[in-house]
Amino acid sequence: MTASTTTPRRRRGRTALVLLLSTAAVSACGSHDSAAPALPTLGPTVQPKATVAPAIPDVITLRAQLLDVPQLPSGYSSLGDPAPGSTTGAGARTTPAQCAKVLAPIAEQAPNAVTRAAAQYGGPDFDSIDIDSAAYANDGAAQAFSAAQTLLRQCETYSSTDTDGSKVQFQVGGLDQPTAGDGSFGFRVHTTSQGLTLYTAVSITVVGSTVVQLAMSSTKEPDPQQLSALTDAQVHKLRGDAGP
Repeated sequence: MTASTTTPRRRRGRTALVLLLSTAAVSACGSHDSAAPALPTLGPTVQPKATVAPAIPDVITLRAQLLDVPQLPSGYSSLGDPAPGSTTGAGARTTPAQCAKVLAPIAEQAPNAVTRAAAQYGGPDFDSIDIDSAAYANDGAAQAFSAAQTLLRQCETYSSTDTDGSKVQFQVGGLDQPTAGDGSFGFRVHTTSQGLTLYTAVSITVVGSTVVQLAMSSTKEPDPQQLSALTDAQVHKLRGDAGP
């Protein structure tokens, strides 16, 4: 197996699979999938609740409002915040090109964010949790929330080519999640290369002026109930609630 020797700190989507392939090549113990199972179709488009001129948090406040290690499942630790302006997603060699923004931070999917913040955490094996948020003026949060849903519908299947020429296939599908915040939706992404698949479950939620994306990735399908519990906790923290 040919694999990249890089070890990216940001472990979402394609970059997480590169790390998985790299370690499997070294240890020769990676498990192979005969084929990633088909995913359900995306759910209906969600319209967020209307809000009246919600306050826009500054960068320090927005970062402090993201979930931290004590609110995460046991075994997770911080990987350090990604550098400002760092990007994720499938990369430049993506077909269709716009699908490179799937799993990228919300502020990259929908420009004109006033503030943005992100955190990344690693768990057992190759498990990871990535959280990013972006706050918008006026009706920008609703527009960003809509743009994220439109993008997914353009990218139910797409592909990219890694720097070593390896082909990476992506499949996007629906994921039922309870309604959260002022509007939310869930989806899954299967990222496959060289017989290995990384599974990602994602929620995107509007809370006032803020849109937050929470992604759980693993070598097996993440638990949707765990994702919904984390999403609910993230909503509470964005609202400043004392609840769970």
